[in-house]
Formats: sequence, structure tokens, C-alpha cells
Amino acid sequence: MIKLFSSALFWLFFVLPLSLGVLYYMEYASNQYRSTAHFTIEENGKTTIDPIGALTGLSGPVPSTRDALIIKDFIESREVIELIKQKVDIKKLYARMDKDILSRLEPDASIEDIVEYWHKKVRVDFDSSSGITKLSVMAFEPEDAVKIIKSILTVSENLINRLSEKARLDTLHFAEKELKKAEDKLKETRRKVMQFREREKSLSPEKNVEIKISLIASLEADLAKAEADLRGLRAQLQENTPKVRNALNRVSSLKQQIRKEKARGSMNASNAQRKNTKSLSKLIARHEELLTEQSFAEKSYESALVLMEQARIDAAKQHRYLTVIVQPQLPEEAVKPDQPHDYIVLFLSCLLFWGISTLVIASIRDHAGWV
Repeated sequence: MIKLFSSALFWLFFVLPLSLGVLYYMEYASNQYRSTAHFTIEENGKTTIDPIGALTGLSGPVPSTRDALIIKDFIESREVIELIKQKVDIKKLYARMDKDILSRLEPDASIEDIVEYWHKKVRVDFDSSSGITKLSVMAFEPEDAVKIIKSILTVSENLINRLSEKARLDTLHFAEKELKKAEDKLKETRRKVMQFREREKSLSPEKNVEIKISLIASLEADLAKAEADLRGLRAQLQENTPKVRNALNRVSSLKQQIRKEKARGSMNASNAQRKNTKSLSKLIARHEELLTEQSFAEKSYESALVLMEQARIDAAKQHRYLTVIVQPQLPEEAVKPDQPHDYIVLFLSCLLFWGISTLVIASIRDHAGWV
């Protein structure tokens, strides 16, 4: 009785599942083809150094790991399915009624079911040491596998462009703001200089001082000559002669003119005049301060222009590239069902299933007291 029962368990839990599995693989399992592509993410003008290689002295430029992981997550997401719908109808390609029920997608599958099925057919492996991403796609037809993988590469490259575009636009907007600030600052400093010159009725207080000094020096030279002439006339003529009086008037006139010019320059002016007249030294200091501020604003504006031009060049230039190293090729042989591998797995699975089932039933018999 026990032998008969054990024989029944063997046939039920080992022979029958194994026979059904072999029948499925031989008669019903649909062929599936795999197409692969290798690509890497590169940054224009920038290199990322492998930290482990840097410590060992064998460092070298590798593509950005972060960008590659972003692409990996993107390919495995629902969004990539939505984006490639225009070129590839995933549901139509995989929910084919002429394919076996265990491999195909259900015709009434929801988007969540499609995403789960997508994870079974699409595989993305990233090698951090080389920076190469391996993308493989399985489909029921060789042409479909190539079509799907090319569509994935296209939308992935578009994503890379969008990621770098946002950074470029942020840099461009920042440069525009800095240029506007520098331009406003330059206009303000120039306005202050113009107002100062209009208020002081002078284009340059420094030039005015030089002119005043030259004028006073010239008047003093004339005064010295006039005084010398006066002394010569006094030695020859009487004090009340017309020539002496004219010479004396000239000396007096020159002295008065010199005092007037010095008073205008606030050099020897009275206290009342000093209160109502700005000191030339203060005017010169204020004018130089405004000129320095204007010069600094001009240099800031020139720097902002250079930054703006560089930002425009960077905005027009692509910074990240999805470089396909191995192009997807049309497969010739099906990878599924893989008969040797699948049969071995099926045999071991059935054997394990039979063993576990026998142990469970034996445990139940001992617990229940069955003979």
C-alpha cells in the first residue's frame, strides 16, 4: 500500500509535471529573439574620474555614473513605454494570439500589467567600471526586437538632451540677470558722474585746478614784472607822474585779480566764503571716487558680456551624448525556448517539487496517524 502510494506521488508530482513541461517546450512554446545594444553616456569637455582608480593610481576618464543610472531607471519606467507608443505598439507586439499563453501579454492587460511584462522582456545592465550600459530586448519576432531597442535608444538620447538643456538654460538665465545688473549699475554710475559735472559746471575739477594754478602763476609772474617796472620808474620819475601812477595801478590790479582767483579756489577766502564754497580737494576726491566707481562698473559690464557670450555658446552646444558602441543587430536564432537549459531547469524543478510534496504528505500522515 505504501509503495503504491509513493508510486502515485511520483507519477503525480514528478512525471506528470515533467511531461507537461516537455510537451509545452516541444509543441507550444513560442520562439523569442533577443537584440542587444551597448551604449555609454559622455560629457563634452568634462571627464569623471573613477575614485577607486584614482586611489590606485590607475585612474582614467569614465562616463558619468549618475547619468547612466538615470537612463537605466528611465528605461525600466512606465514613461518609456508611453513615449515609444508612437513608433512601437507594445501591446500589439506582445499580445499576439498566435503565441503561447504563458509567454504572451494578455490583450486586456492594464498599463501596470504592461510595465510588469516589460520588465521581463527588457533588461538593462550597467557596468560601473567601464561606464558601459548593456540593453537587451526580447520579442517574438527579430524585427520587433530591433525596432523596440532602437526606439528605446532614441527616447533615451532625447532624455539626455533634456537633462543637459535644463542646466544650459539655467546658466544662460543667470548670465542674462548678471548682464542686466551690470548694465543698470553702469548706467547709474554714469548718471552720477554727469549730474556731478552739471552741478559743478565742470567736466573735470582736476583740470579746473590746473587751470586756476596756471592762471595764478601767470598773474603772479605779471605782478612781479609790474612791480619791477614800478621800481624802475620810481627810480627815474616822480611819484605823481602818469607813468608811475599807471604802473602803480597795474600792480594794484594784478594783486586784486590774484586775490580774487585764490578766493574762487577757496585758498585764501574768508570764513564766510569757505562755508558757501566747496573745497577743491573735496570736489576732486568726490570726482575721483565717481570715476573709480564708473571704471569698476565698466569692467563688471565687460565681464558680464563675456559670461553672457560664453553662456550662449554653451547653450547652443550639446554637453551630453548617448554614444552607441554596439548597434542592435537582427537576431537569427531564438534564445527561448533554450531546450538544454530549459529541460535541465524543468527536470530539477519537478524533482524538487516531488521531493517537497512527498515530505509534506509524509508529515501530514504522521501527524494524523495514518497508516
